[in-house]
Amino acid sequence: MSTDSSIRNPDHPLLAQANAEEGARQRFVLALKGHLGRTLRPRMHEVYQQQALPRWQAEQGRSPETEQEVAEALYAEPRYQYWSALARAAQEHMWLAVAAPIERQRESLQSQCESLRQSARGSLTLNPEVAPPRVLREVDIHLQPGGYLRDEGPQDIMAGALYEAGGNLYSQGEGVGTRESKADCAMRFLREWAPDFTPRRILDLACSAGASTVPYALAFPDAEVHAVDLGPGLLRYAHARAEALGATVHFHQADATATPFDDGSFDLVVSHNAMHEMSPETQQALFAESHRLLAPGGVCLHQDVPLRLADFDTFSRVLYRWDEFFNGEPCWSAYGNNDCEALLEAAGFDPEHSHTGLFAMLDNSFSWYFAAGRKGAASCNGTASQKSTARQQGAAA
Repeated sequence: MSTDSSIRNPDHPLLAQANAEEGARQRFVLALKGHLGRTLRPRMHEVYQQQALPRWQAEQGRSPETEQEVAEALYAEPRYQYWSALARAAQEHMWLAVAAPIERQRESLQSQCESLRQSARGSLTLNPEVAPPRVLREVDIHLQPGGYLRDEGPQDIMAGALYEAGGNLYSQGEGVGTRESKADCAMRFLREWAPDFTPRRILDLACSAGASTVPYALAFPDAEVHAVDLGPGLLRYAHARAEALGATVHFHQADATATPFDDGSFDLVVSHNAMHEMSPETQQALFAESHRLLAPGGVCLHQDVPLRLADFDTFSRVLYRWDEFFNGEPCWSAYGNNDCEALLEAAGFDPEHSHTGLFAMLDNSFSWYFAAGRKGAASCNGTASQKSTARQQGAAA
């Protein structure tokens, strides 16, 4: 079995295997999502211009002036309602399609996870006292069943298994290339932006199922790699997954904005697709925590989807906010409207040693948004390698 982590969706023994019926269902979801995203969604502008806008003008005697008014005009159109309902149904059906083989093989997958963790190179530290933010307690982010905090017992891995399987299928449906993972793309960016930089201690904030953590551990085998997240089910799966792929990672249940590590503990602090699931206050705290954790000369690199709402016209902003209102992404516009340059500077990063912007994947199928900053040598004393080992809190799983 291949465990090549240099691709977007590496194979490993913890991936549930679909039978013929389950595979057909997943292929149907891929086809439906592709049709909705590449054929019907682009036609919504035509629906607005040819139907929604004239109707609004006739009824109101003027054109819509705000996002709210544009949304009201668009939402009233049957063709938009048709697309919106199908898009929501496709997302829900995606989770049903990936959950079926996981549920069928659940006991076997949990047993494999326990076996991998027993002979682990890395570690897992859980802390049930960590309090998650309200948004994660109340919302199943992007409709994942049970959400990120799903936890059904000391061996439960469903949150992690669902997250990876759903993410794999979703990325295929969205046409995102499979030649390069988000982390590999980030490391390629780092080689270009900071060619002199080689981290010895690395931290992945809000690591979810660990798919973006493992490539760092494999690319920097001499580095000490840590990762934090709030969901115990995510972390159990992430730990076993890393072991299955031959990566040594130390996972911790902790808040990404208030970690248990000492000041200056790391050379590289990263996050992947985390900002768009955070409130404005949490995003600000993420950058501040990154600066606190970095040693002099250290780098923070936060990657996310290329959603910059200020670059769009009013109609496009309304269309992009569909995810916020109908797809379990309550912080979508909070991220799309943020100012990462200002967040970096407010956290203490010098604008002359910071970067924000898009960076294309190897196959040019997609570009990620990066916000990076390098901490000045005068910011604090010592280096990451001179700091004591990051303290671990909570009960070991």
